[in-house]
Amino acid sequence: MTNFKAVVVEDIHANRLVVLAVKEKENEINIRLAQEGEVPDFLATRAIKEREAVNVTIKNRETWQVEAGEDIQAGVSVRPGKDGKIVEAIGEDAPLIIGYSINAAHAGEVVNYVRNVKGGGEGVPGPQGSKGDKGADGFPTEEQWNELVARVETLEG
Repeated sequence: MTNFKAVVVEDIHANRLVVLAVKEKENEINIRLAQEGEVPDFLATRAIKEREAVNVTIKNRETWQVEAGEDIQAGVSVRPGKDGKIVEAIGEDAPLIIGYSINAAHAGEVVNYVRNVKGGGEGVPGPQGSKGDKGADGFPTEEQWNELVARVETLEG
Protein backbone atom coordinates (compact mmCIF):
# COMPACT_ATOMS: atom_id res chain seq x y z
CA MET A 1 0.00 0.00 0.00
CA THR A 2 1.10 3.53 -0.74
CA ASN A 3 -0.04 6.62 1.18
CA PHE A 4 0.15 10.34 0.49
CA LYS A 5 -1.59 13.53 1.58
CA ALA A 6 -3.86 15.46 -0.77
CA VAL A 7 -6.09 18.51 -0.56
CA VAL A 8 -9.66 18.26 -1.85
CA VAL A 9 -10.67 21.07 -4.23
CA GLU A 10 -14.45 20.45 -4.02
CA ASP A 11 -16.93 18.60 -1.81
CA ILE A 12 -16.95 14.88 -2.63
CA HIS A 13 -19.61 12.42 -1.47
CA ALA A 14 -18.71 8.87 -0.42
CA ASN A 15 -18.49 6.21 -3.14
CA ARG A 16 -17.55 8.61 -5.93
CA LEU A 17 -14.76 8.39 -8.49
CA VAL A 18 -11.88 10.83 -7.94
CA VAL A 19 -8.97 12.12 -10.06
CA LEU A 20 -5.83 14.16 -9.51
CA ALA A 21 -6.51 17.85 -10.09
CA VAL A 22 -4.38 20.68 -11.44
CA LYS A 23 -2.19 21.94 -8.62
CA GLU A 24 -3.42 25.05 -6.88
CA LYS A 25 -0.21 25.41 -4.86
CA GLU A 26 3.36 24.21 -5.26
CA ASN A 27 4.24 20.99 -3.44
CA GLU A 28 0.57 20.13 -2.89
CA ILE A 29 -1.39 17.24 -4.40
CA ASN A 30 -5.02 18.09 -5.20
CA ILE A 31 -7.95 15.77 -5.93
CA ARG A 32 -11.46 16.32 -7.31
CA LEU A 33 -14.47 14.41 -8.66
CA ALA A 34 -13.95 12.48 -11.89
CA GLN A 35 -16.13 13.62 -14.78
CA GLU A 36 -17.37 11.98 -17.98
CA GLY A 37 -14.54 10.66 -20.14
CA GLU A 38 -11.90 10.71 -17.38
CA VAL A 39 -10.14 7.60 -16.09
CA PRO A 40 -10.56 7.62 -12.30
CA ASP A 41 -7.44 7.59 -10.14
CA PHE A 42 -9.09 6.97 -6.78
CA LEU A 43 -12.33 6.16 -4.99
CA ALA A 44 -13.75 8.29 -2.15
CA THR A 45 -14.66 5.86 0.62
CA ARG A 46 -16.17 8.63 2.75
CA ALA A 47 -17.57 12.13 2.29
CA ILE A 48 -14.86 14.79 2.19
CA LYS A 49 -15.11 18.57 2.19
CA GLU A 50 -13.51 21.21 0.01
CA ARG A 51 -10.02 22.23 1.26
CA GLU A 52 -9.88 19.19 3.57
CA ALA A 53 -6.46 17.53 3.75
CA VAL A 54 -6.86 13.76 3.42
CA ASN A 55 -4.63 10.70 3.50
CA VAL A 56 -4.97 8.84 0.21
CA THR A 57 -4.20 5.13 0.44
CA ILE A 58 -3.61 3.13 -2.74
CA LYS A 59 -4.80 -0.42 -2.05
CA ASN A 60 -4.86 -1.79 -5.62
CA ARG A 61 -8.35 -3.20 -5.19
CA GLU A 62 -9.74 -4.95 -8.24
CA THR A 63 -13.31 -3.95 -7.37
CA TRP A 64 -14.70 -0.59 -6.32
CA GLN A 65 -18.08 0.38 -4.88
CA VAL A 66 -19.38 3.48 -6.65
CA GLU A 67 -22.69 5.33 -6.71
CA ALA A 68 -24.71 4.63 -9.85
CA GLY A 69 -25.66 7.70 -11.89
CA GLU A 70 -28.45 5.72 -13.59
CA ASP A 71 -29.96 2.26 -13.37
CA ILE A 72 -27.20 -0.26 -14.10
CA GLN A 73 -27.65 -3.91 -15.06
CA ALA A 74 -25.39 -6.66 -13.69
CA GLY A 75 -22.56 -7.69 -16.00
CA VAL A 76 -22.41 -4.63 -18.26
CA SER A 77 -19.51 -2.35 -19.13
CA VAL A 78 -19.43 0.89 -17.15
CA ARG A 79 -17.92 4.33 -17.66
CA PRO A 80 -17.54 7.50 -15.60
CA GLY A 81 -20.67 9.65 -15.59
CA LYS A 82 -21.33 13.07 -14.09
CA ASP A 83 -20.16 13.98 -10.59
CA GLY A 84 -17.98 10.92 -10.01
CA LYS A 85 -20.80 8.41 -10.52
CA ILE A 86 -20.76 5.48 -12.95
CA VAL A 87 -23.16 4.70 -15.78
CA GLU A 88 -23.56 1.93 -18.35
CA ALA A 89 -21.27 1.92 -21.39
CA ILE A 90 -23.18 -0.17 -23.91
CA GLY A 91 -22.68 -0.40 -27.67
CA GLU A 92 -19.76 -0.60 -30.06
CA ASP A 93 -19.29 3.16 -30.00
CA ALA A 94 -19.24 3.27 -26.18
CA PRO A 95 -16.79 5.84 -24.86
CA LEU A 96 -14.10 5.01 -22.33
CA ILE A 97 -14.88 1.79 -20.45
CA ILE A 98 -13.48 1.51 -16.91
CA GLY A 99 -14.78 -1.96 -16.02
CA TYR A 100 -17.97 -3.98 -15.64
CA SER A 101 -20.71 -4.15 -13.02
CA ILE A 102 -20.97 -7.14 -10.69
CA ASN A 103 -24.47 -6.36 -9.45
CA ALA A 104 -27.50 -4.42 -10.66
CA ALA A 105 -28.25 -1.09 -9.01
CA HIS A 106 -30.76 1.75 -9.34
CA ALA A 107 -29.60 5.36 -9.71
CA GLY A 108 -28.29 6.56 -6.35
CA GLU A 109 -27.45 3.05 -5.11
CA VAL A 110 -23.95 1.66 -4.82
CA VAL A 111 -22.81 -0.71 -7.56
CA ASN A 112 -19.76 -2.96 -7.34
CA TYR A 113 -17.64 -2.98 -10.46
CA VAL A 114 -14.46 -4.74 -11.55
CA ARG A 115 -11.85 -2.22 -12.66
CA ASN A 116 -10.70 -2.93 -16.21
CA VAL A 117 -9.97 0.26 -18.17
CA LYS A 118 -10.37 0.01 -21.95
CA GLY A 119 -10.52 2.52 -24.77
CA GLY A 120 -13.80 3.34 -26.43
CA GLY A 121 -15.20 2.36 -29.77
CA GLU A 122 -13.35 2.63 -33.06
CA GLY A 123 -14.53 6.14 -33.82
CA VAL A 124 -15.30 7.87 -37.09
CA PRO A 125 -12.86 7.24 -39.98
CA GLY A 126 -10.90 10.24 -41.17
CA PRO A 127 -10.99 11.60 -44.73
CA GLN A 128 -9.49 9.53 -47.57
CA GLY A 129 -5.93 10.60 -48.33
CA SER A 130 -4.47 11.15 -51.80
CA LYS A 131 -2.92 8.21 -53.64
CA GLY A 132 0.85 8.08 -53.30
CA ASP A 133 3.50 7.78 -56.04
CA LYS A 134 3.52 4.52 -57.99
CA GLY A 135 7.08 3.55 -57.06
CA ALA A 136 9.32 0.85 -58.56
CA ASP A 137 7.87 -2.44 -59.82
CA GLY A 138 10.16 -4.50 -57.59
CA PHE A 139 11.77 -6.51 -60.41
CA PRO A 140 15.54 -6.49 -60.95
CA THR A 141 17.06 -4.97 -64.03
CA GLU A 142 18.44 -7.36 -66.70
CA GLU A 143 21.97 -6.63 -65.47
CA GLN A 144 21.01 -7.40 -61.84
CA TRP A 145 19.25 -10.61 -62.95
CA ASN A 146 22.25 -11.84 -64.93
CA GLU A 147 24.51 -11.16 -61.93
CA LEU A 148 22.21 -13.20 -59.65
CA VAL A 149 22.12 -16.10 -62.14
CA ALA A 150 25.92 -16.08 -62.32
CA ARG A 151 26.19 -16.24 -58.51
CA VAL A 152 23.78 -19.17 -58.31
CA GLU A 153 25.64 -21.03 -61.06
CA THR A 154 28.93 -20.43 -59.23
CA LEU A 155 27.51 -21.75 -55.93
CA GLU A 156 25.78 -24.78 -57.46
CA GLY A 157 28.58 -25.55 -59.90
